[in-house]
Amino acid sequence: MAEQPAQRMFTPEHDSEVEAAGPPTPVRVIELLAGYMVSKTLFAAVEFDLFAAVGPEGVTTVELAERCAIPERSARAIADLMVDAGLLVRDGDRFRNAADAEAFLAGRGPFDLRPLARYWDTVSYPTWTDAATAFRTRQGVRAALTEAQTEAYEAAVALVTAETAADLAGAYDFGGHRRLLDAGGGFGTFVKPILARYPHLEATLVDLPEVAAAVTDQTAAGPLATRLTAVGADLFTDQLPGGHDAILVANVVHLFPPERIVELLRRLREAVTPDGRLLLVDWWRTDVAPHPSARFGAGEFLMISGGDLYQVDEVARWLSESGWRFVSLEPLPPPSGLILAEPRPV
Repeated sequence: MAEQPAQRMFTPEHDSEVEAAGPPTPVRVIELLAGYMVSKTLFAAVEFDLFAAVGPEGVTTVELAERCAIPERSARAIADLMVDAGLLVRDGDRFRNAADAEAFLAGRGPFDLRPLARYWDTVSYPTWTDAATAFRTRQGVRAALTEAQTEAYEAAVALVTAETAADLAGAYDFGGHRRLLDAGGGFGTFVKPILARYPHLEATLVDLPEVAAAVTDQTAAGPLATRLTAVGADLFTDQLPGGHDAILVANVVHLFPPERIVELLRRLREAVTPDGRLLLVDWWRTDVAPHPSARFGAGEFLMISGGDLYQVDEVARWLSESGWRFVSLEPLPPPSGLILAEPRPV
């Protein structure tokens, strides 16, 4: 009997074409299982501001260690792994930033992803250590955030939502509305561009007391001081301010399980004027799979508080159960979309 070749766990090269033609190897599985090592190394690189330290002329590991204030052996280990990840390019004994690292991780490009990296490192990653519990129970597993974690979270949310907020202000005509209620509006990322575009509009932002207090402080001396009122309240237990003919709920629905969403929609129905409208902005599933850029959303929202990415037809059903009439799904640049609803007559 011919001797069978031993299955090798680590192979010299990962050639997808060769692998497709022959028997499978464990390379891809190994890379996925060890992916956290790449992530944590990248998080460390961001913490050390490693990509900012790599100038146009490139750096040696000695220079990198000096600029990042880390041991040379650590600089070498990080640089080697970042080369494998494609974020650094080896040029003899020097390292240079790859184009995307220079654009998004060095602080010199058009878009700075470092706040998002800090959130994933300090808030998301520790939470995902209990991922099996969350997937098993459909309960959130994120612990109470420290002040530093809260700052990282808010910075990441502002970064991720800024474009969608600007898109919404331009895509939906608020000209026919007079008073807007921004439910769970955070630090005003969505409502501020709307107010800037529609000077006749007044708005009330409702969020937790500490968030509302910060919004009040931020707007006290600015042009929105008389047009934006921040109210500290719990969306589920406190009375919501009434008299608004438009209610905006942006990137909030995905944080809650279905039964809580229905409860929130019922409370919002009681707060809207008879001729009002409800605007739900979120990362909706419109078919079997979410948009590729939102593929991690379902897991992240579950970890945070038991949420999910929801189907549009699910939301339409919950609207009907809570006194609303689904009007339409309006496109926004993906992965976001705008669901419009109107109050059904009582």
